[in-house]
Amino acid sequence: MAAWREGRTVDLGPPLQRAALCVLAARAGRVVTKDTLIGGLWGDRPPNTAEQSVYTYIAGLRRALERAPGRRGPYSTLISRSRGYVLERGAVEADVGDFERHLAEARRLQAAEDPRGVLRTLDAASDCWSGPALCGVPGPFAEAERVRLEELRLTALEDRAGAMLDLELHQEAVTALTELVTEAPLRERTRDLLMLALYRSGRQADALDTYLDVKRLLAERLGLDPGEALRERYELILRADPSLDPERSVTTDAGPGARPPRQLPRAVTGFVGRVEELVRLRSLLTPWDGGVPQAVVAITGAPGTGKSALAVHAAHTAAHAVPDGQLYVNLLGATPGVERLEPIGVLGRLLRALGLEGKAVPSEEEEAAAVLRDRLEGRRTLILLDDAAGPEQVRSLLGLPSGNTVLITSRESFAVADDCVRIVLRRMRRSEGVTVLSKLVGAERISGDPAAAAHLVELCGGLPLALRLAAARLGERPDWSVRDLGGRLEDRRRTLHELESGQIAVRSSLELSYEALARGGALDRLAARTLCHLGVLHVASVTADVVAALVGEPADAAERALDRLVRAHLLETGEAGRYQPHDLVRLFTIELADARLTPQARKDALMRALGFYGATSRHASTLLDPHRVHLPWPDVPQRPLTLSTPAEARAWLGKELAHVISTASQAMASEDDEITRLGAYVGLALSWQLIREARYREQLELSRQTLLVGRRADDLDMQALAHGQIAGALGNLGQLDEAVPHQETELELRRTLRDRFGEMRALGNLSVAQIEIGRYAEALESAEVQNAIAQEIGSAVGERHSLLMAGSARRGLGDTAAAMSLLEQALGLARVAGDRHHESMSLLFLGELCLDRGDPPTARDYLERGLRLSRESGQRGREGHLLGRLAKAHRLLGEPDPALRCALESLAIGQRSGDEQLRRQAEDELREIGEAFPGVEVTPPRSAEEALSR
Repeated sequence: MAAWREGRTVDLGPPLQRAALCVLAARAGRVVTKDTLIGGLWGDRPPNTAEQSVYTYIAGLRRALERAPGRRGPYSTLISRSRGYVLERGAVEADVGDFERHLAEARRLQAAEDPRGVLRTLDAASDCWSGPALCGVPGPFAEAERVRLEELRLTALEDRAGAMLDLELHQEAVTALTELVTEAPLRERTRDLLMLALYRSGRQADALDTYLDVKRLLAERLGLDPGEALRERYELILRADPSLDPERSVTTDAGPGARPPRQLPRAVTGFVGRVEELVRLRSLLTPWDGGVPQAVVAITGAPGTGKSALAVHAAHTAAHAVPDGQLYVNLLGATPGVERLEPIGVLGRLLRALGLEGKAVPSEEEEAAAVLRDRLEGRRTLILLDDAAGPEQVRSLLGLPSGNTVLITSRESFAVADDCVRIVLRRMRRSEGVTVLSKLVGAERISGDPAAAAHLVELCGGLPLALRLAAARLGERPDWSVRDLGGRLEDRRRTLHELESGQIAVRSSLELSYEALARGGALDRLAARTLCHLGVLHVASVTADVVAALVGEPADAAERALDRLVRAHLLETGEAGRYQPHDLVRLFTIELADARLTPQARKDALMRALGFYGATSRHASTLLDPHRVHLPWPDVPQRPLTLSTPAEARAWLGKELAHVISTASQAMASEDDEITRLGAYVGLALSWQLIREARYREQLELSRQTLLVGRRADDLDMQALAHGQIAGALGNLGQLDEAVPHQETELELRRTLRDRFGEMRALGNLSVAQIEIGRYAEALESAEVQNAIAQEIGSAVGERHSLLMAGSARRGLGDTAAAMSLLEQALGLARVAGDRHHESMSLLFLGELCLDRGDPPTARDYLERGLRLSRESGQRGREGHLLGRLAKAHRLLGEPDPALRCALESLAIGQRSGDEQLRRQAEDELREIGEAFPGVEVTPPRSAEEALSR
């Protein structure tokens, strides 16, 4: 391994530093994590100093590679990223890159049947070699790369000899192949080509001796017989079959009795799974009633879903029904470094395979398609077109005569193709995935821990490619258990790194789809940019509206981009208007965002999404209850989604709440102060909805994060807001002793800030907590001070709240008459204002007061009215408390069935919300019901679902 700059040798440092450069150069333009570097240099047993050594080697490589060595960043050649390093694509040129480009060009020329061009290109590829690859470079990565490059070199030499045979340079081919056999005596393709070259040079006996020699070597060294292709070549040479002559190998017009083409690749050994898809394919390719097969069948799906394997397997099972031939063309639609085949090239290959002389193939696409249709008239053939870039690449092949079938595989949707049945491959079922692992790894190893095997399938997302790679990793590491590999995959930062084996990787497969979009038209490029940006936002699914904010594009453009990603099978659609990536695609988008977007671009995208989520959440919450005091919200450029009615607001929050919570939490975990601050405000914008839905645990977690943000920013107002929210959540969770100090802290901060409105609000919340822990006199004092401030600043909502708390405190002090008066006053004000929240609270308190006074009929009336209001306004926590009191009223009235039903529903709400006080009250009421009505089954259920099912 050597390097030069401007004709002068560059010292690349010690062997392991050179090995590090190999790893980086092989993934030029992509992030290489420190874990990947350590694994590439030392494998699974690195020294304790491995990480420090990596830093040393990176520094050494920068001194060698950067144009301004010795200067401390920013670097332009070897760049640091959040999780590793990137060797900039194009910063260095490697002869291996030239070699692989020559190979790709040779494959293209082979597809175009240009043997002279193939020979010229492979000669140039051979010139890239000056000795063994990576000689003296240590480490498992370098070893694997040596093996890979050596295999490519030998294959290139075989292809070069094949081009010589096509050009009838038989003696030159014998010389080249004889040298190659000496170097690699067990390669069967080399022997096959040498046998053909010797036969065409008039040396039939030498050709037969070549076969006998390799047969002996295979038996002695490996205990194997030659493969089928080599045995068939031997038999053809033995009987001097005319098909071996050069003039016969050039396609000539096949006359009657010519052997039909049989071009299908070998089917995967031990193919398992996809039972439903196989049954469907068989019914299309070989109808049960003997009818005409389907004209066009397209197997589509995401990268790694096993489209090609399924298609080849299905084609083999249908071979008996197509006696006139099975043709195969790899369209190279997603092959790296290779141009996809043009339609005219595909038509030419098919026509030559069907016996048309090469020079007779038309050069115009339409004319060639017409000749193909004429050739296939009256025949029954199956044409497998593998890896189509899209419908346009194969459109001229879709109108073949009846009786012929075109079977296509593609990552793209074929929804617009005429007379085409689509079979879309999704992830495998868990049972199918476990069966795949059993076939590849061994049934004994998999059956030893079935739970771990099932979990491994889940971690692989049910993708056949990922399962194959997981099996390969287990094969490479016999000391690992299935559970060991599952544990490594559970670290989602390294999942894609673990799913690599040699040059095959889930990441590589996904990168091909991304690169194809990035090189496409305007919509494809927007889709590629959208895929990058999706990695910025860590949510389960998205809508076009939030993606519009994320990408900074209009909603209709975002929707078109998302639909394009669906057609490329990089996203899936769930319910209407929602899009989500497969789990492994989601991890890939995060890597894409890190690698392709600058830190500022990632920040801007997340800030736009936060602005949209927060503005729309606040707007929706205001629509649902305009009487509530909503917490502060900063002025952001993003406008909220247009929502006109409470029903629309409730529907939006119902679908998006979990995603907004996730985004707010993600933002508050950021190291950027602006992002954390906006994330905190988004969390605060959710406060009333979280209370309405009794999601107290989420409220508590977000509020604790908000408090940390406020302290980090030294923002007293944000700290006060956070303390108040924490107190409310703790109180609703029944942790009352912990709640009061937070509420008292909020009050102190409000007074320090001279915020009269905030002080009034804090006093009201403090009175709630004081009532819950039985400090009624203090609660009454807090409520009265709140009332005075509310009247001073003209806050009607504060006045109503103070009356409610004062009434509840008076009830606790035993002054039922004063309590009744205050609560009826609060109820009247709430009705006039249309405030259903305070109205239902008033009705709850009045119902409780009536129960205290021994008046269950009136209590039932108040509580039923309050229950209706709470359900209409979506106040889930209030609904639980009303149900609990209503159960008591029914019990006292001798009504066991409604009493039991209400108690169970109250218990279910308490269990789901985590409200321990409500849960205990419901369980106590169930015991009371059991004692009052001995014949009623009141065993407390174990879960909310069981409670609701009774």
